[in-house]
Amino acid sequence: MTELAYYAGCTAAYRLQNIAKSSVRILKSLGVDFKIIGDDEVCCGSVLFNMGLIDEGVELANKNNELFKDMSLRTLVTECAGCAKTFRKVYPEHLDFRINILHLTEYLDRFLKQNNFELSHKFPVRVTYHDPCHLGRGLGIYEPPRNILKSIKNVELVEMSRNKERSRCCGAGGGVKASYPETAQELGIQRLKDAEKLDVDMILTACPFCTRNLNDASELCGSELKTRDLSEFLVDCI
Repeated sequence: MTELAYYAGCTAAYRLQNIAKSSVRILKSLGVDFKIIGDDEVCCGSVLFNMGLIDEGVELANKNNELFKDMSLRTLVTECAGCAKTFRKVYPEHLDFRINILHLTEYLDRFLKQNNFELSHKFPVRVTYHDPCHLGRGLGIYEPPRNILKSIKNVELVEMSRNKERSRCCGAGGGVKASYPETAQELGIQRLKDAEKLDVDMILTACPFCTRNLNDASELCGSELKTRDLSEFLVDCI
């Protein structure tokens, strides 16, 4: 039986590969025994479900379910907020899906607490955290990423005025970036402005969609404020 496996998701696998590589490096650094889905990985279908293409989404869901059954998989970890929400909330609505799904921040928060694993950044840094819609309002996961950041030496976490349940959407999820790119750009720039008021060194988030769209917004408006996925940042702290 495969106790634990890592699922990258399409955006991290194809567009932002450093997020997938960082997630794997973190799990290896912790010394946990896990398997990478890798070449056998199938899209979770998140965007299809969100855009109303239910039949196509269910087709992918069934393929993933059979794959995970063949692996005798017990727990699946992913850094993609959209994948985590789709596996945990959408799949059970359409099929018999019994895999334990954890976002990477949930897994790391539990591991650090249980093993007294210390993290430290190389130099003092002031950051703010952006709550991804799928992870926050979708799954109610607000504290694990904050717990991790607060536990890191030399890291100061500063909250944006709109955070947690009131967080402003980055503009990328649910197929918006593909279907309405101008709207995605406008929302990304608005969220970027929220963070610029805080005089922080960087924005951290826990979703490849958010990471990509907020950095696109920075490039579009010439801002020096960049966004990093939490997995990328944690590699520097381990």
